[in-house]
Amino acid sequence: MAEILPPISETEKDEKDEETIVADIIEDDEKEPLTTKELRGWYSYSFACGAYDTAVIGLFIPVVLENLAGKAGYELDLVTPCNTTVKNYKCVVKFGTEYVDTSSYSLYIIALSVLFQCFLFIGGSALADHGANRKKFLLFYSYTGAIATGLFSLLLKAGDQSEWYWIAGILTIISNCCYGAAYVFYLAYIPIYSRIHPKVLSLKKTDPSKENLIKTQEEISTSLSAASTSIGFVAGLLVIFIGLGIVLGINSPDFGLQYAISFGGGWWVVGLTAPLLLLKTHPRPPLPSTENIFLYSFKRTFKTILSTKNLWQTMKFLMAWFFLSDGINTIAPLAALFGKVNLDLDDKDLIIIGIVVPLSAAIGVYFFRLIEKVFKLSIKTMILINSFLIIMVPVYALLGFVLPFGLKEKWEVWLFTVYFGLSLGSVQSYCQTLFCRLIPRGHENEFFSLFLITAKGSSWLGPLITGAISSATHDTRSGFWFLAFSLLFPFLIFLTVNVEKGIEDANNFAKNEMEEKA
Repeated sequence: MAEILPPISETEKDEKDEETIVADIIEDDEKEPLTTKELRGWYSYSFACGAYDTAVIGLFIPVVLENLAGKAGYELDLVTPCNTTVKNYKCVVKFGTEYVDTSSYSLYIIALSVLFQCFLFIGGSALADHGANRKKFLLFYSYTGAIATGLFSLLLKAGDQSEWYWIAGILTIISNCCYGAAYVFYLAYIPIYSRIHPKVLSLKKTDPSKENLIKTQEEISTSLSAASTSIGFVAGLLVIFIGLGIVLGINSPDFGLQYAISFGGGWWVVGLTAPLLLLKTHPRPPLPSTENIFLYSFKRTFKTILSTKNLWQTMKFLMAWFFLSDGINTIAPLAALFGKVNLDLDDKDLIIIGIVVPLSAAIGVYFFRLIEKVFKLSIKTMILINSFLIIMVPVYALLGFVLPFGLKEKWEVWLFTVYFGLSLGSVQSYCQTLFCRLIPRGHENEFFSLFLITAKGSSWLGPLITGAISSATHDTRSGFWFLAFSLLFPFLIFLTVNVEKGIEDANNFAKNEMEEKA
């Protein structure tokens, strides 16, 4: 007697059709090799947004927020207006219904913006793995963030001076949210490019071993990530130089930095022209007809988190990256505020420091790349080396509690800055490269959203805790205690990550998913 099969539901049919299309899309990708023109368009985006990441949110905005909060703040008696001309001044400003230390205000604003970023990451990530949405989302968030940044100096002309600090805070939240959301879709191109690079496609024609193919794709991912990181730092450097010129050319340093922020927004807008014209869509499967466009990404992200048992090495990496990126993203604004308040650095000094960091980072990317090649070290080993070096940054600042050195004098700031910068770009580049190898095929945006959720999503933690510590102790140096422990923890986790097992698990995950729904 013939077996009667149950009818296939519309949902099952859509899922099966989707998996068939995924296989077809991957094959179609390889029929459309990566071109020099598209690669230039992709690199151009890093040159455009690097101005925001390195110069605007990395340097200009924290200083402007602290300046504006100080002007609107009060002494600890909550009556006397804050005197920001006094060295090591201790003032508070209203934040919601409470008062916080003026040096903590920018940390709280950045923490809030990162918290909102998480919703954008989850809400749009999986949608970009369907249709031609990747490029659309990339450009939409980029233009929105760039315009909000460009309006910075204009909107701060409105209203009373005491209102400027919260207007600046709102603009910071909007611009930073959009920058982070756009970067998800930008990074998701890396694993695709590593599969359709001419070098990889040529190698596949020779029937290479699995190990050789993986090694070649890894080298390409590393090269793409390193070049993109360096280009972003160079763009940031140029904008910082121009920002310094604006500050020196305007009698008011405060307004000078605000105009520098707006210039960074304009740089971002103009720089989007090349990606707009040159980037390809690389379409993915269409969104299943039974899915809700507003809930789909949340559903897929939740499903991905539930798959932890099948992708344990990937999840361990993300846990380590959560704390490492949190520490890295907190060091820069905390050190800038510490230098301004404790070492009496002026805005010009901070801008010069902002120039040294990306310059050192760009050099560090290729310096550590050279070390990797000369000593034939693995990507995991390079991450461990860089992570250990970065741990020493807050440790050095904490030495100031008991020793005559440890960020006690201005000259130490320059040593601190160069040392931090050398490892900063390198560790970010290597982490992006390693994560590319741990992503199941066909889930690039979905997993890179998790990558940035853990990176940017964790960034609220450091500023929030260090801000609370600074508010409670009225001593910015105390915040480095948290950074020391938050950087040690990921180093220990990275030691346990089995990269080969992670790559195998990712391949099996994609394969099993297709077999289950076939």
